[in-house]
Amino acid sequence: MIKKHITACLTAAAVMAAPVAVSGTLTVSAGAQEAPAPAADQKPDVLGRPTVSDKQVSDEDGYFDSQRGQGVKIYYRKQKVANPRGAVVLAHGVSEHSGRYDYVAKRLLDAGYNVYRVDHRGHGKSAGGSVPMGHIDNFQYILDDFDRVVDMAKEENQGVKTFLLGHSMGALTVEAYGIREPGKADGIITNGGGAPLNLSGKNVAGKNITPDDISETQKKLDPTIFERLPLAQLTSFNARYAQNLIPHRTEIGAQSPEWSKGIQLSNPFTDGISTSQAVKDEYASSPLIAQKTSAGTALQLAAIANYDAVNADLFSAPTLIMHGTKDGIVPPYFSQDWYNSISSKDVEYVTWEGQKHEVFNEPAADQALDTVVDWLDRHA
Repeated sequence: MIKKHITACLTAAAVMAAPVAVSGTLTVSAGAQEAPAPAADQKPDVLGRPTVSDKQVSDEDGYFDSQRGQGVKIYYRKQKVANPRGAVVLAHGVSEHSGRYDYVAKRLLDAGYNVYRVDHRGHGKSAGGSVPMGHIDNFQYILDDFDRVVDMAKEENQGVKTFLLGHSMGALTVEAYGIREPGKADGIITNGGGAPLNLSGKNVAGKNITPDDISETQKKLDPTIFERLPLAQLTSFNARYAQNLIPHRTEIGAQSPEWSKGIQLSNPFTDGISTSQAVKDEYASSPLIAQKTSAGTALQLAAIANYDAVNADLFSAPTLIMHGTKDGIVPPYFSQDWYNSISSKDVEYVTWEGQKHEVFNEPAADQALDTVVDWLDRHA
């Protein structure tokens, strides 16, 4: 009976989530996916924020062959400072690309952290060939390629710690990485991620912060449907002892069927990402952002969200969890469920009042990044 109940819960979670050590030789490839040299005089980002660090930075980018082959080339970028305090590997969200994190990278570099970025397969400069823009064929492959970049960061930063920072789908990525590769990262930071179920039986809220720069518009935003409903309570179950009864719970999921590549869904995320019209306009027009996503991507998002939920007890890394209270893309209760489910002893959970999905592109951005840097400094 318990098995049937848990299976039913997971099926429901899949529906909710749907809209939502590797070796090899590093090569910089030529051809259609050739990486341009990083600009020496980078322009401000879409919000007018500087993207060049105050420190002297070595900047390199290129491609490596995906760990799962298929002719897929994975774009990476690494920026390094002298005498770093540590290294941070960034994981971006669904449909977007790592270039949208230039300001985040600048803030981390200014604080003395080397920054490594990657465009996931089917995204940004890694899209093309057998895995076109907006398609995810298997989330396991994303984790394998991400592991390659983590290995790169650890190899090049021996003697200091390596941290992970993931947003949205990138948050689900670093959560799953912490489950799959315990102890490999020295700390994990998430924003706008979490899990669709809490099987621990606990239901504790985090620290809610009203940003210093919250706008009058944000103060007057109506409660989202996620705020109106007691979703954290409705998705919490005292089923810790039943988790081991879940069949194949440590397997991420199956390959997306080939036909799922051809079923295209319009990108529904533009309005929910930020209160900034400039951010929304850039998101809707950038050629590096998938304006359509495949049915396969929806299947894989459901798979990785469920994997994180049923394996949360296996996550024990030091972690900082953040979420905007007005996030209309990933429900804020996801982060509360994740916070209550994991086994980490060193965990901080912060919600940002009035902020939408991309907290780093909201009025709270600098305060949130101050929180990130402070957490890194205390754990480096």
